[in-house]
Amino acid sequence: MGFSLDQHEGIATGIRRIFDEELAKTIDSLEGRGPADRDAAVHDARKRLKKARAAVRLARADLGRDVQRTETAALGDAARRLSGVRDAHVLLETLAALDEHATALPTTAVGDLRTALERRRDELHAAALENGDVVGEVTAQIAAVRERAQEWPLHDESFGSVAKSLQRIYRRGSAAMDAAFEEGDDESWHEWRKRVKDLWYALRILEPVAARQLKGMVDEADRLSDVLGEHNDIAVLRAALEEHAGALDTGQLELVRAAIDRRRDELRLAAVPLGRRLYAEAPKRFVRRTRSYWKARSEQASAEAIWLEPVLAGRLRELLAARASADAAGKRRIAAQLRGLGVRITDLAERVPRRPGGFAAEDFDTLVAEGVIRIGAVPAPGDRPAPPPVPAPQEPQEAAQAATGGDGLWPPSPVALVRGSAGLALGAARRMRGKLPL
Repeated sequence: MGFSLDQHEGIATGIRRIFDEELAKTIDSLEGRGPADRDAAVHDARKRLKKARAAVRLARADLGRDVQRTETAALGDAARRLSGVRDAHVLLETLAALDEHATALPTTAVGDLRTALERRRDELHAAALENGDVVGEVTAQIAAVRERAQEWPLHDESFGSVAKSLQRIYRRGSAAMDAAFEEGDDESWHEWRKRVKDLWYALRILEPVAARQLKGMVDEADRLSDVLGEHNDIAVLRAALEEHAGALDTGQLELVRAAIDRRRDELRLAAVPLGRRLYAEAPKRFVRRTRSYWKARSEQASAEAIWLEPVLAGRLRELLAARASADAAGKRRIAAQLRGLGVRITDLAERVPRRPGGFAAEDFDTLVAEGVIRIGAVPAPGDRPAPPPVPAPQEPQEAAQAATGGDGLWPPSPVALVRGSAGLALGAARRMRGKLPL
């Protein structure tokens, strides 16, 4: 589904799914089912580990600080174990980009530095081979985290479960920006980049809540992250230059230093307005604004839902269940009865993947669980529909039987109707409880 909440997902369900998908794709990359190039596969795995860690940080309040710290530390360790050879490749790519961008950069000096960096890359690659199957060990480590995640205490579907974390992420990014501007050293700018990444990932997860309103911030954070990422690469290249300074002539060394510092200053100049705009709000105000989008999303889902009275919903569900096992003549009779209910089955069928036999009772259950179909009276404007109570486990067949009074006959008794329609709504939502973003 991607690195963002699905249309009808609550927070806990979405974070759990996103985390599992990112780790699954990480394992695929490391086991050769992702990018064909080994360096690209490792790069893809490291990016996905960062995304998974960001999702955990966002769920910190519901998950618990100890669990969050344990799992982010485990994933961070896995990413570090994959970093050596990849970082050496990044240095070579950064040098090539600098050579294209800068003017009057001595060709001999660039060639000598490239040779030194290539030698370092080859040494790291050889060391990785000597250390055994590091990739295999990291893959097993990630798989263990993924398995533990199945038992995480992650249950809160509301925006409140991420409000404090989102405020903390925004506040830390703003503070890191101020520190980078004030201190001016490469380390403080690198720290700001990490905090911008945290915000970018959090915004990407939440973007579908209000795509038009949040897309600008997502794009701004993405652009700033790229600028600060290039700044960090330049800073690492500067350190590598000093490490290999003996390989260059003194005069040429100074020219390369000047080119690196000039590019670093250009990137800092570009980052300032991006950062000022991204962190223009006070953290509490930013979170209040995002919370209002969440509330509007809930109200939008309510406005777009298909509302069915309990009696109508019960009859519709009963006919759909009966159609699955009916003969040809029975299917024709049921089709006529469905048309008589005044509900366009084709409208419902558009909301779910197509299946042989057409729209079925299981599809009806899915739409109820997702909030596309809501059973009850349409709420008055401004009302906030109450979330459904947590149901006891109940098979769809039992719900349909309850809705028909227990013997499959229609119409049911008044008492059975009330009891059955309530059971229907609860049973349909049991597998996806809490997904309605209310």
